[in-house]
Amino acid sequence: MTPLKRRPKIKNIKTIITIVLLLLFFFSYFGNNIVEYGDVIIIKKSIETVEDIESIDSKFVKPIDYSNVLSLSNLSVQEKKQKFIELILPAILISKYKCKQELMKIDVLSKKKKFTQQEQEYLAKMMKTYRAKDILDLKSRLVTHPTSVVLAQASIESGWGTSRFFIEGRNIFGVWSFHEDEPRIQTKGTRNGKYMYVKKYETISGSIDDYFKTLARGEVFADFRRNRTITQNPYEIIKDLDTYCELGEKYVDKLKDQISHNKLEQYDNYEIDSKYLNIQK
Repeated sequence: MTPLKRRPKIKNIKTIITIVLLLLFFFSYFGNNIVEYGDVIIIKKSIETVEDIESIDSKFVKPIDYSNVLSLSNLSVQEKKQKFIELILPAILISKYKCKQELMKIDVLSKKKKFTQQEQEYLAKMMKTYRAKDILDLKSRLVTHPTSVVLAQASIESGWGTSRFFIEGRNIFGVWSFHEDEPRIQTKGTRNGKYMYVKKYETISGSIDDYFKTLARGEVFADFRRNRTITQNPYEIIKDLDTYCELGEKYVDKLKDQISHNKLEQYDNYEIDSKYLNIQK
């Protein structure tokens, strides 16, 4: 008598069902406002009032990329600071995750003796983008720094989300524009008799991405990059940001005060909620 064949068991069926349900939820609720970058699901969101800024009550953060911002100047000091952090923290974590993914790719390739054509093209593009001399240099430029440092700089450069550049162009750090063909905002004042321009970004993540690239590419930040590969102590790292603006050492002191007074170190352990990672696997 021929024995009956057992049906093959489906492994991790609960995980599969969970993934399917999450996908159905994401696409039904957020519609076209979902963007995939590698294995992270990024949710695009526009806001009409400050109440639309989603609260962050856990170290596991939903990866929201806000496409517009509102003036926070009418809020109380404490509420303004909290809303500003909730507005940009997800974008900071998204950008850091992107850098981490690229760093992992580069690390894998650095151990290979021979590259495919696609890998060669990828490396060439990354080397050019980050102005790296070699793979080791490229890897050091992709290392990120504590979230507390990013928040401290963002709060100073944008006045806790009250600057015109931030409100009109999602430009958190006042990054200059030198190209006429890119979206930008004209400054009210002039320098040497000429109007200056700052970049205008589609989303907050665009501004954060550009910030990390600026620090990764600029030669004046070489000591800063070198230091952050050695330590992730924010108070040690900021010592090399005296070259970030004309204030020099006074700028470092301001960063130190911002981190300490506002207890920004607590955000160094925040990360993207794992529910939004690897859901396609």
